[in-house]
Amino acid sequence: MKLTYCYDCPKKLLPFHITPTPHLTCAEGPLHERENINDEDTKAEQTCPQSCMSQDISWSFGSQSDTVNVRQCPASTIPPVTRTAETSNAPNESIELPKSIQSNLVDVSEGVGQTSFTPFFWHIPKCAGTAIQNLYFCMGLTLANQVGANPKFKHNEETALVEFKPWKRYDWSVINVDTTTRAGILRAQELGLVSSKEPKADLVVSGEFDSVVSHLFDKTNRGKVFAMFRHPVERLESLFYYLQKANWESTFHPEWAKTSLRDWAKTHKGEKNWMVHKLVNKDVHSLTMDDLELAKQIVKEKILVGLESKFVESIHRFNVYSGIDDSCKERQSCIASLARVPTKGDKQATRASNSDPHPKTKPGSDLWKLLTEDSLDVLLYEYIEEIYEHQGEIIGIEIKDSADDK
Repeated sequence: MKLTYCYDCPKKLLPFHITPTPHLTCAEGPLHERENINDEDTKAEQTCPQSCMSQDISWSFGSQSDTVNVRQCPASTIPPVTRTAETSNAPNESIELPKSIQSNLVDVSEGVGQTSFTPFFWHIPKCAGTAIQNLYFCMGLTLANQVGANPKFKHNEETALVEFKPWKRYDWSVINVDTTTRAGILRAQELGLVSSKEPKADLVVSGEFDSVVSHLFDKTNRGKVFAMFRHPVERLESLFYYLQKANWESTFHPEWAKTSLRDWAKTHKGEKNWMVHKLVNKDVHSLTMDDLELAKQIVKEKILVGLESKFVESIHRFNVYSGIDDSCKERQSCIASLARVPTKGDKQATRASNSDPHPKTKPGSDLWKLLTEDSLDVLLYEYIEEIYEHQGEIIGIEIKDSADDK
């Protein structure tokens, strides 16, 4: 029986990597053995230098043909190369975004300073999300998060949108919806949250990226997204230690206190790819490198990124992007409180509100390798670090190393 197969890679790599992509070369017959070809095309191919191949394997992931081993190589071990579109970490520009994301969210370059679009803070767990919400409460914004639908405030069954102040000791306002669950998002959609002018949500907060984009925003009422990012290993560490103590959280896991981070990581592998999973709306256990490429493209086009390692600068970027004037004395005071390094018992520093001291994993250690193994989020984060500088140019903010961020 004859077999027709098509490929888009050098013959010397066959029979591996047979993929359904455009502009393929096709042949008929049995898959031939790999060929040792020494033409000009193969001479130009980039391969990993031996100095890098001698490094320990950092993490691995499976492919259709074999296991792919990833090594983290210090720049000093790699000969200089000219970085081109083919060798960069940039996403595939030919990738098309899902229709809801393309139509319901503005591009980063389009949303700068515009107040006609509703800001959407994509809340990634343990990436300073609570502190950022407290900041915008302090700055006088009305938030749509999970607070307004809490039954104890008795507005969760209202048939119309209501703006109210949930706490007597704070002059903070919320809308009576829950944008952190699918059921709550559908209720907010039914009540017309984003299209409402009175009451109006100044900021939508949620970790449910796809549900918010698909159900709360539309072509007429578009959103603009910003998010704070943290190295995935640091995020996993914080999540593990925090949720074993945080009995006020719905995701409280006291049983985690009885295990080690190493054992936890072995049984909670899905947490390593939380960001890609949420961005592409796909089961966390069936993600592929194609999903990573789509996630990169979504971030590049639709999300203004912040880095927790450049916290104060990132907050200023969020404000500029969202059209929030942070120059007045009161709002500067809110930012100053947020920027302070929290100390034990410090009830004034906003960043201390949801933080928890915990052991740190040493980069390059066996535990670090375990936490980064099979992690698409690590690769996404590396790309986010790259575009952070580019986005600073888009919104007109000079990159600087702030002393507050070190």
